[in-house]
Amino acid sequence: MQVKLAGFGILSLFLIILVPVYAEVTEFSIEKNFYTVDEGLVFVGTEDEGRKLISVLMTNPNGKERMLVSAMSNSDGMFETVPKNVDDFFSIIGTYQFTAFTIQKDNGKIISLEFDGNKVIEPTKYVLQLNSIQDKIVEVERTITFTASVTDSSIIDAVYSLENITTNLKNTITGATIDSVTGKFVWTPSKSYGSFNDVIYNFDIIVKSNNQEDRENISITVKKAYDEPVIEPKAEPK
Repeated sequence: MQVKLAGFGILSLFLIILVPVYAEVTEFSIEKNFYTVDEGLVFVGTEDEGRKLISVLMTNPNGKERMLVSAMSNSDGMFETVPKNVDDFFSIIGTYQFTAFTIQKDNGKIISLEFDGNKVIEPTKYVLQLNSIQDKIVEVERTITFTASVTDSSIIDAVYSLENITTNLKNTITGATIDSVTGKFVWTPSKSYGSFNDVIYNFDIIVKSNNQEDRENISITVKKAYDEPVIEPKAEPK
């Protein structure tokens, strides 16, 4: 048994020794925000060991791959490629993928660039955020309306929705709607939402786009709708 265990241990150690360790590209980007067709595209980045050969593989919108450029990193792991003419390598409008790696492409760092026929640029990065919405006041049987919107007007695929956040059914709004595309909110509180005092109803407006989501908590106060009944004192018997 000891001989078998010793043999297994030696085999395991041998396998560990055979597992190669590659330098990894940790940062990878283009040097400028965009390049025109008359300019030379330059990639910059870092790897985690220093003095390694970095290769950059390009995949065009049709999925065709080609080796674009290589560069040697310095002792700190930083690298910068020589300029490659945009006009020579970008012929199809669309999204291109670039992978920077040392030995194995599967362990590389990937970025995407968009070509519109005139320039190469990184895809727009945005943060989905609703514009602030002030709390509202309304009377029963009066319609309240407003439009929710996002801070970045270039986002065209935003989807809006409502969510009641209260566990108190008495303070849950029903009948309110929001247009999922335009963000227009409409609600006409019926008499049942009125009371002898002002009543506050809380809910969330939610917006989603791709994998992002934002929400804004809104309070709508339905103003006092009724007066407390006056109870006349009973007349004392004579």
